[in-house]
Amino acid sequence: MATDATRTSHALARDLLSEIWRGLGGDSTRLDRVRFHGAGALASPFAVTDLAAAVFAAAGSALGELLEAAGADPVEIDVDRVLASGWFYLPPGPSEPLTGPPPRIQTPWMTEFATADGRWLRVQGAFPTLRSRIFDVLGTPADIDAVASVVRRYPADEIEQLLVDGGAAAAVDRSVDEWLAHPAGRAVHAEPIAHIEAGGASDSSWQPTPGRPLAGIKVLDLTRVAAGPFATRFLAACGAEVLRVDAPGSDESSTPFMAQPNDLNLGKRWAILDAARPEGRDRLLELLSEADIFVHGYRPNAIDRLISPEERRRAKPDLVEVGLRAYGWTGPWQDRRGFDTLVQFSSGIAQATQAWALADPAARLPLIAVGHEVDASRPRHMPVEALDLATGYQIATAAIRGLTRRLVDREGSTWRFSIARTASILIGRGEVPQEGPSIELPLTGPWEDRIYSGATGPVRRLRFPLEVEGNPLFWERPADRAGGSTPCWVTP
Repeated sequence: MATDATRTSHALARDLLSEIWRGLGGDSTRLDRVRFHGAGALASPFAVTDLAAAVFAAAGSALGELLEAAGADPVEIDVDRVLASGWFYLPPGPSEPLTGPPPRIQTPWMTEFATADGRWLRVQGAFPTLRSRIFDVLGTPADIDAVASVVRRYPADEIEQLLVDGGAAAAVDRSVDEWLAHPAGRAVHAEPIAHIEAGGASDSSWQPTPGRPLAGIKVLDLTRVAAGPFATRFLAACGAEVLRVDAPGSDESSTPFMAQPNDLNLGKRWAILDAARPEGRDRLLELLSEADIFVHGYRPNAIDRLISPEERRRAKPDLVEVGLRAYGWTGPWQDRRGFDTLVQFSSGIAQATQAWALADPAARLPLIAVGHEVDASRPRHMPVEALDLATGYQIATAAIRGLTRRLVDREGSTWRFSIARTASILIGRGEVPQEGPSIELPLTGPWEDRIYSGATGPVRRLRFPLEVEGNPLFWERPADRAGGSTPCWVTP
């Protein structure tokens, strides 16, 4: 824990924590046990560092609440703002190889193209399926220059709609004001941080274990990069058994970087199951019937088509279910595919970041945008994928709060989040003046006091930014590869 001398009020982090905790139905008096420390912030017009610290604090507060509900003494929660910023850095940390360069995600198909009306179209084409849809809609070969040439012929709104209608993932840059005036933006901004619904009655006898709060909890993970996987990774660090399930040949299970053991899957088992076949679907229902928590983040309505909400309730009445969408659960874009980097373009964050940099180029350029050094010639992203990761830790918080509700109120619950609603949290704070030094990423420590085996050799890991008194956070399993486990539970 930090000493009193290193603790300061960090009012913005505390305000964000309060906003998020209330949005998840929590009692704000509990937050008196949270302490923030660590000077500086990531270079951004938005409160990225304080948001990172706030969501870690929310997850820690949920663990403390769960333990107290079972009769344990209150615990202190301590969050290092600098480490929280470092844990938001991608590719998925917190590991660093002892030999060789750290892994980097490099693809030309996560980029933006100029449009006929002088705007920018961002595409997400990191995975083969998403790339093929771009080529099919535009009628081009798999050539980035050919795609750029076709996009340049269209006004931004028209080419965005064409690609979205064709199942591709794309977003045109808008200003914050344009987003808040757009029907989709208005709908998202009016939504709660979490939609919460009560579930069925519970007769569970499970109790949290002080020191390893989620021991004995089973988490069924049907998520995609990156918010959902970060949520379930945190639950694994709290002691839960996490089983990720993918379909055969899914983009992530067949993409080399994602399919191999990596930090995104620390503590989890990863199985392949063909739920499109009757026997596979039956097996998935069996897994669900034994799960305590179900986290899903497939494209909108895909889970419902696979297993309807009614079937899920029958299989496990007191299930704690947490779902994720990109653009909210109401409004005209609720069924639209999306990713953190696309939502930053849609919501005005990218335009605002560009304008912020150009207002003082001598001090603010080059920008660090999602881990890369860039100029400000076009809309730019925040230094980290803060929307994905902040949403992920909110999902983890909701899952833990759902266990507390099950323990106290004897009922399950359903929680729904969106990446765009997390963007509203940052947008609502406006441009935030940076206090203290800029935090440079990747961090160079502090490291844990041990070395781990990684996918390509020994690694060291950054210390957790969150300390929950008497409850260390760690992973009992190394990262699994796609298909490295069977679709079954290990915990009795």
